[in-house]
Amino acid sequence: MDIWKWVFDTHRDLEEAGNYRLAELINEIPTNASRGRLELAQAALPEALAAARAARLPWLEVYFRHWTINPRVCTRREGEAALKDTVSLFEFAHRPETINCPQSVCTTQDIACCYANVDGAGYANERISVCKETLARIDSSWGCFRCISSEMMNALVDAAKPEEALAFADQQLPLLQETGADQSVDWFEPLAQAQFAAGRFETSLATLDYIEEQGFDSDNPPKHYARSCMRFRLLALLGRSEEAWAMMPPEEKGREFGECLDLSAGLEVLLQSAPGRNDYQVGRRTAAAVRRYSDSGSHRLTLDALVPHVRLAVARGARWSAIQMLELARPHLAKLKQPLGAPEAFAELEAMVAALPPVRELPVPAGELAEYIQQGEDRDAEQDLELLLAGVASLPSDAGLAVLASRAMRACGGTDAARAHLWSFLRANVPADAVVEELESVLGEARDEAGIQALAGVIRVSDPIRAYLCLARFALLTERWNEVGRHAKPLLELEPDNVEARSLWSFAAMREGDYEQVLTLLDQLIAEGIAPGNGHWEAIVAASALGRWDRVRALGAALGMEFEAGEGPIEEKWGVVRVQYEDDGEVNERYAHRTGPVTARIVSLSGSRRRQTIGQLVVFHPQPLEDVPGDEAEASQFVQLYKVVKVLEQSRFGTSYLVDGIHPGEGVLNTLTGELAARGWKWVVHSEKDYQVFDTQTEIQHPGVYFLVAAPVDTAAAAIDETLRELTAGFDHPMCWTGLAEDAGSNVSYHEALMERYEL
Repeated sequence: MDIWKWVFDTHRDLEEAGNYRLAELINEIPTNASRGRLELAQAALPEALAAARAARLPWLEVYFRHWTINPRVCTRREGEAALKDTVSLFEFAHRPETINCPQSVCTTQDIACCYANVDGAGYANERISVCKETLARIDSSWGCFRCISSEMMNALVDAAKPEEALAFADQQLPLLQETGADQSVDWFEPLAQAQFAAGRFETSLATLDYIEEQGFDSDNPPKHYARSCMRFRLLALLGRSEEAWAMMPPEEKGREFGECLDLSAGLEVLLQSAPGRNDYQVGRRTAAAVRRYSDSGSHRLTLDALVPHVRLAVARGARWSAIQMLELARPHLAKLKQPLGAPEAFAELEAMVAALPPVRELPVPAGELAEYIQQGEDRDAEQDLELLLAGVASLPSDAGLAVLASRAMRACGGTDAARAHLWSFLRANVPADAVVEELESVLGEARDEAGIQALAGVIRVSDPIRAYLCLARFALLTERWNEVGRHAKPLLELEPDNVEARSLWSFAAMREGDYEQVLTLLDQLIAEGIAPGNGHWEAIVAASALGRWDRVRALGAALGMEFEAGEGPIEEKWGVVRVQYEDDGEVNERYAHRTGPVTARIVSLSGSRRRQTIGQLVVFHPQPLEDVPGDEAEASQFVQLYKVVKVLEQSRFGTSYLVDGIHPGEGVLNTLTGELAARGWKWVVHSEKDYQVFDTQTEIQHPGVYFLVAAPVDTAAAAIDETLRELTAGFDHPMCWTGLAEDAGSNVSYHEALMERYEL
């Protein structure tokens, strides 16, 4: 069964029926899901499901749900967190109305992978059975044949049968090669893991090399990160320490995609010969892996990741870090399907921590500890934390020690622990400014709205200004622009000259497009004498958006700008810029002539069948979106990019259409473009000089040309189509404009035939 043929046919049928949005979603959701953009796929899912149900297409519901479940369980390694959704999909896909859907078989992979995350070894036999049952009812013509075969390999590895997994791979390979299905990351990645489990480290590394050489999965950053961690571990095991350290995946990528067990295990190997590198930053990364699996309900993986974390923590004497993760992992023991030695391994780790020597005596009296630590150089957060916890125990009401302990915990990755520690302090003591400030920072980092509300409640009576600021800052942090003003307004009633409140509110109002409010707030700050700078620039943006050109001139003059004499709109020559804007969720860039401090008129045509922007007058934010290149030659050619905040004037032109085909000759093309210009149309040639078009009927290659054309906005697509047919009627070879033909209701099949003939 060719799944993608079914997808293509369904897409075509929906377009023919006029259900264009549902047809778009058929491509959009799997594209985003397979390229690591799961949040975008999930955001579109409710719309897709509603449309599929309205069209009474349950097979499409299976399809859409699979494409949002699969990355969660196969890439993000979610276990119990995804189990309910995965089981629900599996059951839905096996109902009478969906069982024959080509994608229903893929839900077997989803559920097998999810149970592998929950407890890979514990559910290994069940996974093997379900894979065998599924493979027995499909053949290699099914796209999911490879995926189920890969899951079978994974299950055999988790069953501690890696050699059997490799034998199974050898058995399946000829079947996969019949359709070329073996040439995929979805085959080679589990193969590399089986080779690794069998102790064939060199072979496993070679397989990873092959994946990269072939460019498999190059557009899926989360999967690429996981393979990088596996490579790191393999290099460590092969004794290639320098290579491993040099390619160790950076921590910021781990924060973005989730730290991996492979990275922790690789670090444990490398640090045996480099104990001096075993510090709190290592502990932060290994703890992050434990937290990741714990949050996902991946019970076995949580306990597996705990092992290198605790061993490394014990090796560097980091009792607190070890205990934190032991307590986090403990509940997962009871959730394993089968113990398989996990309780004994856990007990061994506990014994290792218990055997650590007691905390050493404080080097100075507890009252001097804060100064001692702050004056130290090259401090280790874990070692400092052990001292600080002892100091806090001696002086539980010392706000300085409480804050330093929180910062040390956060440096070790313990945001939750820092939050609990600070709340404990506040419950027992009068709220100290430093503790409130630190807790607000921790709660903001954790995006803990309930915590922020609780903190504001604690300090509202004693310090209402700080309480309102706390709420306003959190609203800004979470991009709830309207709420910022709701908190800033009563604050300003209490303290009218509060600069931070005005700044926060004006920033949020700008993001909401409330330019009147922005200008009101900033004009008050400017009147109070703030130095010319960012406030003036923000006010210029607001004044430009409102068309207050006299105000723009006055604000610009305060910044040292000079303008041509006159009043009204500013339409001067300030050079060329690039402007960035969003259109139907897609980010686009256009070249524009800068007409004033923050205004520009777009001079480039939009892409084919895109909403037209040429001639638009836009307001942009003056903060550049890119840095000027360091290279002097590149910098001289660099055109700065800015973000559009408002369109002041719409384009006078309609949709752009692509015209493609054999070049008619410079003279003929000039005549054509002259006729277009006489009609007031816009065009731009996009093809390079070496662009070639091959005529499959004569088997002759010709110089080619393709260009965009746009007519005034009130020109119907049918009129554009008719005009182009008239103007190109005498060409030696016909030109092709399929998109225009579709919009004009013209002869689409004629243009599709041209595309096929000339391989356009």
